[in-house]
Amino acid sequence: MAEKGSDLFYDVCCDICEEKNVNKQAMFYCQKCSKGLCDDCLGLHKQFFTKHVAYGREEMDKWPSTTKSFDDMQFCLHHPDRLIEMYCEDHGKLCCSMCHFHEHRPCIKLVLIKDKSQAFHDAGEFHKICATITNVQQELKTAIDDTQEFLKKLQGSYDKAYDEIKVFRQKINDILDELERSTIYSLETLLQTMKQSLKTDTDKCSKATNGLKKISDAITNIKTDQNDLSFIAYQRASEMVSHADNILKELTVHRSTVVTFKSNPSIDETLSGFRCLGDIKCAEKQLENNKNTILKCSNKSLYDIRSASDNVTCEIRGIWELPGGEILIADNNNKRVKLLDTQYKVVTHTDCWSHPWDMCSISPTEVAVTVGVYARINTVQFLIVNNRQIVKGRELKIIHNCHGIAHFNGSLFITSLTALYQYTLAGQLVKKIYEDTSGNFTAHKCAVCTDGSKLYVTSLLDNKLLTLSMDGTVLSCLKDRVLRSPTGVHVTETGQLIVCGRGSHNVVQVNGEGGVMTLASKTDGLHEPEAVYFSACTGRIIVGHTSDKILVINTN
Repeated sequence: MAEKGSDLFYDVCCDICEEKNVNKQAMFYCQKCSKGLCDDCLGLHKQFFTKHVAYGREEMDKWPSTTKSFDDMQFCLHHPDRLIEMYCEDHGKLCCSMCHFHEHRPCIKLVLIKDKSQAFHDAGEFHKICATITNVQQELKTAIDDTQEFLKKLQGSYDKAYDEIKVFRQKINDILDELERSTIYSLETLLQTMKQSLKTDTDKCSKATNGLKKISDAITNIKTDQNDLSFIAYQRASEMVSHADNILKELTVHRSTVVTFKSNPSIDETLSGFRCLGDIKCAEKQLENNKNTILKCSNKSLYDIRSASDNVTCEIRGIWELPGGEILIADNNNKRVKLLDTQYKVVTHTDCWSHPWDMCSISPTEVAVTVGVYARINTVQFLIVNNRQIVKGRELKIIHNCHGIAHFNGSLFITSLTALYQYTLAGQLVKKIYEDTSGNFTAHKCAVCTDGSKLYVTSLLDNKLLTLSMDGTVLSCLKDRVLRSPTGVHVTETGQLIVCGRGSHNVVQVNGEGGVMTLASKTDGLHEPEAVYFSACTGRIIVGHTSDKILVINTN
């Protein structure tokens, strides 16, 4: 509210009130009058100027551009008709009264803008922002230039791949042409052989016909008293008739023969089994393996991930990041998988039929979640995220306990608490990689190193982190008093190994020499952590534990 003598500042004042020395905020703007209008003056304006159109703050593009920039700064982005009045230090967000009511009521560190601005001005931060903006603008320009250069390289790689496809197709054509020539040559050879055989039969028939004609003529000229000659002629004729009968029988056999072609079924089956000529992939440049580089943690924050419909305290057992920065978490206690936005607020969830134990990424928008009841029913549930909704996909039934899960190059690695198995994505068991039946939880959770050459398995009760070869050979066994009851294990894109200590209430990084460095502990609010994930995009470590809040750690 503004009155005479008020020192409140508005980006656009009501011009009618200003003429009366009254300071009121303009909520409308008339282009024909070039005047700002408050709510009270709008009614009078409509009475006097019925054909004029006054545009509200929801149509700031119709206002003068000089005022629009002020509006962008002073008005809430989410509630355009509300002034920014507060600053939430818990989330680092500017807030209007509506933001405070709907989203920031539980927040403790809410400061009025006028109080925050004074401390901000005293610190001299305002004068530093221009230099920061200049630097960021230069970085963005460089990023644009780099992107344009990358587009050229991308087009070049496309052209090269396209040419390789054509060359490969020509190679296949050449192979098929050669097979065709070879097959036709065999066909023609067979035809010529059959023709030659039939010509031979024809010649035999002609010769036999001539012979029979001659003997027939001779018999006709034999006199009745030439008994000896008649006998000889009879015998000769009988032999010739018998020979002719044999020729005719052979002709009957040959005339039943035809040429046929039976295709090679292997060729048809093989070619039909291919969906394309080869794999098309985005072959990204391999990140440098920095597994021995220690992640340096800075500020740590807790974010509430409890849903209104949750029945009990959350227990996060699995975490994964989507390409857009959204986070999927598996809440074991509440039997559901939740989707968080980039500010770690719950957007939606999907309920599971039982407890979700772990999750891994299958594709940029699909994850696999282990769901089950110990020693009873165990499944792998595939979930797809589309338009900020979680959609249930296919489900694999597993015959053993189904707990930890990891994915690499088309293979699923699943722990049963005492063994580690390898499956195909279709659910076919490939092999049992490792087993330790000396106790329970000897194969709790698992992860695969970045190049797929090694597996990591946590043994909860034995306080061990095992490194296995892909055939199950134990390469190393880490046991450190800092890490007790290890559970969740995660390998970053650059090879760093991060492990949760449920019993020690901490998260540690393990380097290549077996050294252990604590990244977060109970003093940071951790209680029985079970899941950890490092976001290469944001440089943040996200930790799930038995709590209604997740811990987010910024790294340098």
